[in-house]
Amino acid sequence: MKKLCLAITFFLLTTTNVLSADFLYHSDGPYRGKVVDLETGEPVEGAVVAAEWTLTHRFCDAKETVTDKNGEFILPKGSCFSFWPFTEISAEVVVFKPGYLGYPPLGSTFEEGKARMPGFTGHEFQNKKEYNIMKLGKPKTRMERELTYSHAQIFTFDECYDKLPVLLKLINEEARSLGLGEIGRPEK
Repeated sequence: MKKLCLAITFFLLTTTNVLSADFLYHSDGPYRGKVVDLETGEPVEGAVVAAEWTLTHRFCDAKETVTDKNGEFILPKGSCFSFWPFTEISAEVVVFKPGYLGYPPLGSTFEEGKARMPGFTGHEFQNKKEYNIMKLGKPKTRMERELTYSHAQIFTFDECYDKLPVLLKLINEEARSLGLGEIGRPEK
């Protein structure tokens, strides 16, 4: 009787998790929006919008896209499979172009970041169904450029180096411009 109860419990938990689709397949996105210059309101072409998705502190996916001549972008959804129940997918999204303050602003919270980097205005990627408008200001000091450059490096996991080549290229372009060393894929 005890084995039968355990078997029924296991079956119910398994089918409930599988039917909810969160048990096996996790996804987030897509993100849509536009990047514009804070002062002029003109579209910012060639900015990279990238995301690294994690599943409870392990790599899930990474994707990037580049804004078009209208400053618009569609960042495809990130997804992965997991057999561990109760895992959550979360994304770290950055917007970066040399010569601009990047997204997100630097700080432990979004509000703190906006206060610390007054040239930045915009909204968080809170609702994937929203059309996000990112207004990026230009850095006024070398320190702001260096902070933006270092914050754009979302390479928590080595897999990102292969999946985010445009972001890596723009980061290294800014590094050369600032007279700093380029970053590259870590040796294995």
